Amino acid sequence: MAYAGLGQAADKGAGLLERFLRRPEAAPIVVVLLWACAVFPNFPLRSFIYEEGTNAGIGRDVWAHGHFLVPILYGIPWHEKPSLFPWLIAGAAAVTGQVNEWSARLPAMISVLLTALLVQQLTRRYASLQASLFAALCFLFAPLLLQKLTIAEPDTVIALLSFAAFVVWWNGIAAGGVSILRWIVCGLLLAALAMAKGPQPAGFFALGTAAYLILERRWRDLPGWILCMVLPLAATVAWGAAVYQKGDEIQWLNYARLNWPYPTLFRYIASNGRSTVSLLLELLPATLILPFVVSAWRRNRTGLASAPIVGPLLLYSGLCTAALVVWPGFATRYAMPIAPSMAVLAGIGWDLLAKSDHFLWRRIAGTVLGALIVYQLVLVTVMVPVFSGRFGASRIEGLALDRAIGADAAPAYCFDYNRIDTNTMFYVRKPLHCGFDEKSVTPPAWLLIPRADVATFARLRPDLDVRTDVETSWGAQLAAVRIDKKSNEK
Repeated sequence: MAYAGLGQAADKGAGLLERFLRRPEAAPIVVVLLWACAVFPNFPLRSFIYEEGTNAGIGRDVWAHGHFLVPILYGIPWHEKPSLFPWLIAGAAAVTGQVNEWSARLPAMISVLLTALLVQQLTRRYASLQASLFAALCFLFAPLLLQKLTIAEPDTVIALLSFAAFVVWWNGIAAGGVSILRWIVCGLLLAALAMAKGPQPAGFFALGTAAYLILERRWRDLPGWILCMVLPLAATVAWGAAVYQKGDEIQWLNYARLNWPYPTLFRYIASNGRSTVSLLLELLPATLILPFVVSAWRRNRTGLASAPIVGPLLLYSGLCTAALVVWPGFATRYAMPIAPSMAVLAGIGWDLLAKSDHFLWRRIAGTVLGALIVYQLVLVTVMVPVFSGRFGASRIEGLALDRAIGADAAPAYCFDYNRIDTNTMFYVRKPLHCGFDEKSVTPPAWLLIPRADVATFARLRPDLDVRTDVETSWGAQLAAVRIDKKSNEK
């Protein structure tokens, strides 16, 4: 009797779950819950990696000193690119009360969630509820996104702004025409994008929409398109004019990959080929379904007749990406804006495969998505606590440096923050001043420099007593070095 009762309860629970998943509001709720499960467990154990320390440091300067146009990073003006993302970090600090891991990562984490919900809602207009949920999860758990899910970098914010501009534009096309107001809204979204990472990522929207207008001979929309594209260009030029100092053009050309030393042909082919293959893998499971969608679209299959958005999505995803993969120095993160559009295509293809002879391929795609979800959940719930020392390495090292310096009144310097780990430096509370050379630093002072450079500095400055901290000597990349005049000169 007990076993029968348990079986009936299980059947009833399964029935309730099935009925819930059929309701329109179920998919967004599932997306939010899975997003929360993927980002929040053991969040405090993960310290800064990649470029997070730099972005958080700039955000801290904006928050503390209000240097919006040209933030100061460790005493050096930062104008490599506009600083919308640090502005967002400073805004999040108004909620958390300080710039820390939460406030630094909150803009990126919220951007991921909003984009996933936008993908789900757009897909639902052209596919089933199940397909829209599949599309949202394809975006949320694509390997390209999993690398940036809780990372304080602007890539996910850019993906949101670019795709939001596409959706605003497409809603106008679907309604019969894009009004000037819609073009202006798209332009403002792209202007915000340009303020986050420069104007280059606007190319996905620019090339995709321009190609569609030309192919469809929508000449009347070209003035609106030009107005739209003028806004991000004007924002970039205005920012550049406001912050320009002599020599900045070299730095900007380097940032745009326009002034890099060109590799040999072999290295170019090997590097870009590797990045292209990586991009296909990092957009799984969407790339498994994409060939079937493209094939059906080219043959004008009736299954796609109710999804006129497929062509624009392919143009948005493909044209700028094709330019990227041949650009020297191409990296997969530059293609982040296509992740949501690829997910929508995958959702539409999910329904298409259900009506075709390739139903097994749909199961393979679903299995890959399930494996990616399990991977992320195991990572945050099991692997992060087990390897907490590795995931918290930059914080552990930074706090050790902070303890080594302590409350000593001597100032702290570094020679060049490009030669040190800004992720580690973020956790040092003492104000740090960079931009000095080995000959200009005067004692008493602390130097935070790569441990491998300590012996070189001691040889360059034989007039100083150079003492390396003991507390951080094991396994640390940076050293807290105390310099004083030698005892015979005191």
